[in-house]
Amino acid sequence: MRVFGLVMVGLVSTVTLALGQAGKDVNAGVYTAAQATRGVAVFDDKCAACHDAARFTGPDFVKGFSGKPLHDLWDAVNTMPEDNPGSLTPQQYADVIAYFLKLNEYPEGKEELAGTPEAMKAITMQPKTP
Repeated sequence: MRVFGLVMVGLVSTVTLALGQAGKDVNAGVYTAAQATRGVAVFDDKCAACHDAARFTGPDFVKGFSGKPLHDLWDAVNTMPEDNPGSLTPQQYADVIAYFLKLNEYPEGKEELAGTPEAMKAITMQPKTP
């Protein structure tokens, strides 16, 4: 009976954690100002030669990823730069995403967006809330 109880506690904890993460979206302040600033520097150095930052702002950009995990955007930026895909560190890619969130006027938070697939899967892209 004791093992069953421990399994149930573990299962409930896992489900609670998963549900809590699934409910987090970009309106919750998932990046910091300092991180977005680093993202600007990375974008200017590695991306701006081929991409205009305006391409990553506005309703069409947000709509393209809306309702999807931030991981979908993470996958897209990880294919860059075209001449050397995947050459940035995972945190640099997260910093660029933080910059995109800043461009779209999502609120800043107190914790940085982690450069991990798990972190990106735990956050959903949504339209900006007023």
